[in-house]
Amino acid sequence: MRTEGKRVIVTGASSGIGRALTLSLARRGAVLTIAGRRGARLETVSREAVERFPNSPRPTVVPCDVSSHEDVVRLVGGTVERLGSVDVLINNAGISVFGETRLTSVDDFRDVMSVNFFGALHCALEALPFMRRQDSGLIVNVATVAALHGVPYLAAYCASKSALVSFSQSLRAELAGSGVGVMIVYPGYTDTEIFASEKKVGGAVRPPGRYARAADVAEAIVRGMEAGGRDVILTAQGNALNVLRGLAPGVVKRVMRTMARRLSDGDEPQEGGEP
Repeated sequence: MRTEGKRVIVTGASSGIGRALTLSLARRGAVLTIAGRRGARLETVSREAVERFPNSPRPTVVPCDVSSHEDVVRLVGGTVERLGSVDVLINNAGISVFGETRLTSVDDFRDVMSVNFFGALHCALEALPFMRRQDSGLIVNVATVAALHGVPYLAAYCASKSALVSFSQSLRAELAGSGVGVMIVYPGYTDTEIFASEKKVGGAVRPPGRYARAADVAEAIVRGMEAGGRDVILTAQGNALNVLRGLAPGVVKRVMRTMARRLSDGDEPQEGGEP
């Protein structure tokens, strides 16, 4: 798929992978609508794209909370009114809660699901009729390698992304032969603001180590789009997990138990409290 001239919506575009996707696609000449909850930050990203790639169309900024169906209707409807349709939808918006599952409230689970799953669902169902009408289009759902197998201390995040993967797989099968594709992306740990903004309920610490650069992840996503990818796993560990969960589930179980022990902070915070 050539991205030049494609009408693309990117959610969660104010920072991190979404910002990097905006710049990567702008460099290729895509016609972008960028969405997120922080309008001022979106304007900064749009200006940056223009300054770096003056020959490409300026990304249109649409403040949008994807957990709001009304916001999503306005996002997709406004894009179609302005550009005629949507060629690519990239569901990238996401939030997280980190810590022990026993300290994570049901409301925490609902909040994460409302953005990571239902937000993507809203966007896909709004964009899909226009893609079907033109017999072409691509929905890119950004999941996580943790959707391949739940990891300790990210239960809400893993649950939301696993739901997104299952939805994507079902939709992909239903759309076979329609000209509309569904691509699932499985990034690993990426250096973004999500770690600063996530709610931390206590009981664990984030793993150390080098995290991927958002720009590298974005480039891999765009290359996957251009190559017609279906399932794009972006780390060696993710590919290993994908193989081992079927061939050697006992190994995966031991790895997850070891991870849980290593990341536990050993404290006993009050249930429902902040660390």
